[in-house]
Amino acid sequence: MSADLRTGKAGTAVGAGRPPGPAHRARIRRITAPWAYLLAAAALLALISVYPLAELVHLAFSSVGPTNLIGSWPWAGLANFRTALANPEFMQAVWVTAKLTVMLLVSDLVLGFVVASVLVSRSRSTSAVMSLMVFVWALPPLVSGSVWKFLLSSNGAVNSLLGLLGFRPLDFLASPTLALWSVGLVTCWSALPFATMVLRGGMLAVPRDLIEAAAIDGARYWKIQTRIVLPLVRPTMGVLAILAVIYSFQGFNFIYVMTEGGPGTATANVPFLAYQQAFTSFELSGGAAIALLALAFVLVLAVPYALSVRHEEHE
Repeated sequence: MSADLRTGKAGTAVGAGRPPGPAHRARIRRITAPWAYLLAAAALLALISVYPLAELVHLAFSSVGPTNLIGSWPWAGLANFRTALANPEFMQAVWVTAKLTVMLLVSDLVLGFVVASVLVSRSRSTSAVMSLMVFVWALPPLVSGSVWKFLLSSNGAVNSLLGLLGFRPLDFLASPTLALWSVGLVTCWSALPFATMVLRGGMLAVPRDLIEAAAIDGARYWKIQTRIVLPLVRPTMGVLAILAVIYSFQGFNFIYVMTEGGPGTATANVPFLAYQQAFTSFELSGGAAIALLALAFVLVLAVPYALSVRHEEHE
């Protein structure tokens, strides 16, 4: 008995000193592997997002021009922000951005809901229309903006069609009012497919029992859509509204391609004004301050929406 105990103790001591076996190493890999992947993703995100944002903040609070871009940046405090807020062009850009945002919200939420209600049924024609909308949404803004610039020019296809119908040509891109409407409608046209797909996905998640019960009770289709489907897709519409606001503040490509902010400053929104300040006037710190103000405004609008949508989802 004592020899067996000694053998057991010795075996335990020897086993304790051995390196971990394959099973133990596999268990350690299973525990540490997800964190290793998350660490790599976090490092990549910091490299492509956090670091440029930190440099933007540093640039906005500094006095930087083409002469001292490479070198030390003198601290300027809030001077760049005061200059931007006192600039009449900045207030004009804010007004233009607000108009484009309202147009995009109406298009995405109202027109997107109507189109999604029409395309919610599963059929071959619906699949064909959705494929076309995906193609429109996938077009690069520079490509679609160039096409629309050609179509809306003074001798483009749209004015040619108006001439055939007996109407006089319109200065879609030269008139301050029409240029803003033209850029806004093209932006809405490019964003509508995404809004339709998002809202259609929300509608497909609505329980069919509710819709069938309402139909049996005699409710017509659009009454079902507005009284039953619409309240159930409100969280989806809230998220879509956040994305629409963010997209409107990122609207740079269509303005750059179609009007270059003109005529005058009629279509220059806040991102385009930041671009002009930084890369046309070479006021790098002023452009960074305007871009940072736009980012802060988006956060002020987006965070309450996100919190309210999350609260509704928990309820």
